[in-house]
Amino acid sequence: MKRLVKNNVKSALIALTAAVALAGCGTGQSAEKTNSNESKEEKTYELKIGYGQGSGAALFDVADHEGFFEDENLKVEGVGFASSADGLNALEAGKIDLGMTFGTAAPLTFISGGSNFSIIGGHLEGGHPILVKEENKEQYKSLEDYKGKKVGTIRMFTSDIVFRSALADAGIDWKKDLEIIEFKTGGDLLQAVASGKVDVAVSAGSTYLKAKEQNLAVIGWSNDLNPTHVCCRVVTRQELLSEDNGEAYKRFLKALIRAERVRNEHPETAVEAAKTHLKLDDETVDSIVNEEHSHYSPDPNSKEVKKMWEQMQEIGYIENAEEIDINKYINLDLYERALNELIKEYPEDQDYYQELLERFTKQNL
Repeated sequence: MKRLVKNNVKSALIALTAAVALAGCGTGQSAEKTNSNESKEEKTYELKIGYGQGSGAALFDVADHEGFFEDENLKVEGVGFASSADGLNALEAGKIDLGMTFGTAAPLTFISGGSNFSIIGGHLEGGHPILVKEENKEQYKSLEDYKGKKVGTIRMFTSDIVFRSALADAGIDWKKDLEIIEFKTGGDLLQAVASGKVDVAVSAGSTYLKAKEQNLAVIGWSNDLNPTHVCCRVVTRQELLSEDNGEAYKRFLKALIRAERVRNEHPETAVEAAKTHLKLDDETVDSIVNEEHSHYSPDPNSKEVKKMWEQMQEIGYIENAEEIDINKYINLDLYERALNELIKEYPEDQDYYQELLERFTKQNL
């Protein structure tokens, strides 16, 4: 994957006139800012951002494309990984500063194993397809139809937890009534279902393009099993948040918050942003980044995170969870501060950001 790197640091003069230039960007966001945040131009922060190499990260791409990171004096570098486990191992080892598309289940699994991570925001909710060979798609009408089947999942991936929890809620014993086979990457999983090694692939949104290329049929989505489930969370190491009271990470969230609006109001911009690394035609890229089952939001949505934590305990996916206070691994302060700053900096858009603040209250407090 092409690395997305912003190499130029704006001078103080450019920074002070950026609001005027942004007025014609067509993103539907007001460019008028107060002067309360001029001091942030004094320092540039550098962050390495990890994401799945299959499709990048939509909000990251839009924020990068629209210059929102530069507005916050952030110099960002995107680093692709083949799996959530690889990305989170890199985060723990200090090779990256943030993970964006490594799911919810994977960070929670790492936390249950002793990793000192902090979930500070969100990225994706829903959007993971369940796949079979085209000739087998009529076999699956309900969860009962999975009994006796070989079902492939991606190791430590959110859709796996959503699927197992849905089976348990339906009274189906996923340890006895079917065989679940875990794969390290989405590519391995697609190969398994295409070759007949598994009957069903509980897959990931990042595999959707390759699944279409292999003529695999979508028989359902993770949203169908749990309409409110979260997936990719923005995660970092707790010790990194102590520097400048997490200033760099708050700024990163501000850029993502602005990117959410652009992505929702101007989906064509999301296509252009993703094309920097997805070398495909517009229609194909659009089918990936604007897929209707994929909902993008940087809100932490901690209530759903904690719900998944409980589900992982209930189905026996993690151990020793009762000894861990998961609230200590979720940081809500940074996102709330980011929203409040945007309300002050963009007074003409404060109604929009106030709505996001209300959503934040509903989903987190």
